[in-house]
Amino acid sequence: MKRLLSTGLAAAVALLTGAAEAEPTRILVAVGQKLGLPAERPLKYADQDAVRVRDVLVGLGGVRPENAFVLTGATRAQLLATLDRAKAQAAQKRADEVTLVFYFSGHGDREALHLADERMTLVELQAKLGEVPASLRLSITDACRTTREKGFVADEPFAISATTSPQATGQVWLHASSDGEAAQESDELQGAIFTHTWLNGLRGAADVNGDARVTLDESFAFAHSQTLIRSAKSSGVLQKPEAVVTLRELAPLVLTQTAAKMAKVSLPQTRDAHFVVYAAGSKSVLSEVWASPTRRIALAVPPGRYVVLRRFGGSAFSTQLAVGEGESRDLEDKDFTMESLTRVARKGDDGAREPDQPSLPPASVRSHELFAGWDVGTDTRTGLTQGPRAGYNYAWRNVAVGIGGGATFAGRELPTSEERLVTGYGRATFELRLPVGATLFRGGVGARAGWMVQDVIPRTGAATSFGAFVVGSELFAAVRRDLGSTLFAEASATGALLGFREETSTRLVPSLFGGLAVGARF
Repeated sequence: MKRLLSTGLAAAVALLTGAAEAEPTRILVAVGQKLGLPAERPLKYADQDAVRVRDVLVGLGGVRPENAFVLTGATRAQLLATLDRAKAQAAQKRADEVTLVFYFSGHGDREALHLADERMTLVELQAKLGEVPASLRLSITDACRTTREKGFVADEPFAISATTSPQATGQVWLHASSDGEAAQESDELQGAIFTHTWLNGLRGAADVNGDARVTLDESFAFAHSQTLIRSAKSSGVLQKPEAVVTLRELAPLVLTQTAAKMAKVSLPQTRDAHFVVYAAGSKSVLSEVWASPTRRIALAVPPGRYVVLRRFGGSAFSTQLAVGEGESRDLEDKDFTMESLTRVARKGDDGAREPDQPSLPPASVRSHELFAGWDVGTDTRTGLTQGPRAGYNYAWRNVAVGIGGGATFAGRELPTSEERLVTGYGRATFELRLPVGATLFRGGVGARAGWMVQDVIPRTGAATSFGAFVVGSELFAAVRRDLGSTLFAEASATGALLGFREETSTRLVPSLFGGLAVGARF
């Protein structure tokens, strides 16, 4: 019996040891170089793109941190040395257990990568990648040709070999653009368009069947369509990514798994809504996706604080949230508060705040507004009237209530005297709001009450003063434009009907005002 037990235990240990040794290994080499040949204008975001690729593939793509090599500002010698380090790392496993992922962002042409004032030919690069013992190689090139454009000139695209599991062998070539086309960077995204959309898909936006796994096919199909849309919007020049695949797989090649790690943000199931996710304090877009009317879309993100912008038609709404490691947050339509596109675009203001202070109000806090202005108008009693006003609004998504006050100054000449009127008043309002792009249309009703002082100055004799309580209703309309992240200016028109006691009767006085005001939101 002891012999049987020991034999069985030894077999089990051998089986487990073999399974552990057979665990697939993914090795990443991510390279960025802003500088090309002397005639090529420096790029802005090549180094950042390489770091983002590392972050996503380490977080979601099964690449261990020690197997991720990131090289920014790469020289030719540094790239060769980094590939030698990847080769040494891969040599510790059997080739059929290793997948190599190579990413490059920078300048290039049909024959070579441009590394500052040096060139590395594609033939040499392919040979160097081939020295790394791996059964699957995936190479992604987002290469720039001139100025802010990125891409290889017309020629046959070079291979990108990549394997991610022992069930797949072969090569995958992904190019940011087709032959003869330029690839593009985006200041809004603060990165290359193709790289941004590909990583966005790997975070979960490309997960069409909702199984929390993003395959090679899903990621490229998503990146292809989104790059076409983005490039057309940015420059009007279409950029069409290209894939050349020589792959034998027993199952779909899974690049990332979005359920196992990181945090998850689930977006509402709706139609015709565009969601953009910003890391709080960052000026770059972390992820963007069009909502689906048939399913919720879940995005895997690093733990942290995020601003989520929801665009629908010409309207914009936002919310802010914090998610921890392994946490999942399901956003709903009711979580979003009406927001100006200008304000959200200035996300960088958040970086100057303390970590526990949100830059934008969370969904549970409505928008607060303070404003001051000057009105000029006329009424049926005195003619010209004018004066200052100020107030506070408390705004929900499409409605707001407000309180405020002001004063009006008027006067008139009578046959035997001069009359001067000063009225101080308070007001309360209710309004409806319609955002159209960066413009906000407001309209509503209100009530006002105050005290009017009338000074009568006769041509001869002493002046007399009278006081009366004034009350009435008003209708108003206004058009507002943002002046920055918090300030705004607006023009308004107000019609009012005010009543007061004059001698022994009640008098109703219609009035019409036009005004200008400036204010701030917080």
